[in-house]
Amino acid sequence: MKPSSERERRRYPRFPQILEIQSCDVPSLKQKETSKTSLPGRAQNVSKGGFCLLTNKPIDRTSVMLCHVGVSEGVTTIPTLVQVRWTRKQNVEDESYLTGVQFLF
Repeated sequence: MKPSSERERRRYPRFPQILEIQSCDVPSLKQKETSKTSLPGRAQNVSKGGFCLLTNKPIDRTSVMLCHVGVSEGVTTIPTLVQVRWTRKQNVEDESYLTGVQFLF
């Protein structure tokens, strides 16, 4: 069972869901050059407020990202903007990171 403080932080219930995600940073208005480096990952669970993203590289905690969520076996993707809320290295041998993101709309 989750500690009560963690349960209280969650506004919406999580639902297990494996979805392929392609994400890239949204550049700030101050940046002169835009980097279109895509970071593949997988959503581990989804809620009304956001999702938990598994990637092989860490994501900056201040990032706003454009994510393309794969649906219908990769034929179609749904674009959405998200704000990174937290990130941490997963406790496994390989290099993998979990990142919690919040939908911006």
